[in-house]
Amino acid sequence: MALLGEFATALEEWPVALWQLDEAALGEVVGSMLRMGSRMENVAALATADALGRGTVANSTATGAPAWVARQAAGVEPTVTRRVGRVGVDCADPRNHVVVDALANGAASVPVADVALREVPRILPRLPTADRDDLLGRYLSLSDHGCRTLRQFSTRILGQYAPERLVRDEEHQQDCESVFWADLPSGLTRFVAELSSGHAAVVKQALRALSAPAPQPCATGTGDPDGVPNTGTLLETATSAPERDTRTPAKRRADALVRLIDTAAGVLDGTSPRPVGEFGGTAKILVTLDYNTLYEGLRDAGQLGQHGSDEDGFAPTYLPGIGRTTDGDHLDAGTLRRLACDADLIPAVLGTESEPLDVGRAKRLFTGGLRTAIIHRDQHCTFPGCDRPPDWCDAHHVRPWWAGGETTLTNAALLCARHHTIVHRDLLTATVTKTGVTWDLTPGLMPTRPGQGPAA
Repeated sequence: MALLGEFATALEEWPVALWQLDEAALGEVVGSMLRMGSRMENVAALATADALGRGTVANSTATGAPAWVARQAAGVEPTVTRRVGRVGVDCADPRNHVVVDALANGAASVPVADVALREVPRILPRLPTADRDDLLGRYLSLSDHGCRTLRQFSTRILGQYAPERLVRDEEHQQDCESVFWADLPSGLTRFVAELSSGHAAVVKQALRALSAPAPQPCATGTGDPDGVPNTGTLLETATSAPERDTRTPAKRRADALVRLIDTAAGVLDGTSPRPVGEFGGTAKILVTLDYNTLYEGLRDAGQLGQHGSDEDGFAPTYLPGIGRTTDGDHLDAGTLRRLACDADLIPAVLGTESEPLDVGRAKRLFTGGLRTAIIHRDQHCTFPGCDRPPDWCDAHHVRPWWAGGETTLTNAALLCARHHTIVHRDLLTATVTKTGVTWDLTPGLMPTRPGQGPAA
């Protein structure tokens, strides 16, 4: 306890001493503090379990472990105290010794343990031969990937072993969907929408695609005969930069929503033509789904003819499964087959390591099948540590076109605007394979003129 007091006192001195540190030390402080914070939360959950075992919580006036934890940690975010309390209760149960061990040795965090303890009881009935401790261990082993990955793990298991459960869940969610609005005192109106997983994925994709920052191009320095300067897309070789988009992310999403609704209303009323080009293509949702799962479901629903099956000796069998969007959402195959009935299908033929080998083209897809293949491979900005979505990214020529680089899948990499600027500023290059992109952060390696090899 004396060491704990000394540590807390020393920690209070850090904020006013940070100016003494160099840049490398600042990064080390950030990482160490966050790791210690996670470790401290583990100890707090284990201490809560001990308090439950000793009867400390029962002998207090608190209504339960979360309330008891909140009293000990006044001022701490309620979501944290509730999470620590819940995991503490579970750790007090001898059946959860796997979780206790993982928290004690730092192999798992409290947020991950909280999700694992909720997901395993939901999945276990679908895997009658599975061992509970083994399944818990498998969930906890994904701790480094975060809570979202654990929930996706559950979806993937259900998609393989209980696809009907996912279909029922989606149908139930759709029955419970709602949209309502309220007028606020400020004169604004608040809209609240609760959508099923499938419908939410479509809406999120459309909004995200149209809410990317849109820098305004600078004047090129030339004008028309009337003296009005022309504006245009900034070339990679230009020395000036476009003016940044100053809208907040929330404002950009609001603008995207209004744009979608204005366009859809005009199309439905017949007052505006059906949109094409950039607007008509980027808002599409891109999903990877096993062919047999898609084909068999559509054929059984009468959406496809029977040709191409028994006649050529190949009859696809129904494969339970799920689909994955470019944003990482997992959707059940039933929902995706229903969407596919009314969609333009863009087939992507994949190799053994899921590398795109051939991609079809939809006539309204603005950027073509090649960009679809790049998105499928990269998923997001490829710069180390960046996860900005593909609709916010440019397809960058790793070897510049002026240096002989080709417009091919193996010479392309998704980069957000920020990292696209950094790559050209520092003349960075990368190694591209059919399955991914690896950046070399050594400055000066990008060729800067035709026929030039990597810079020294």
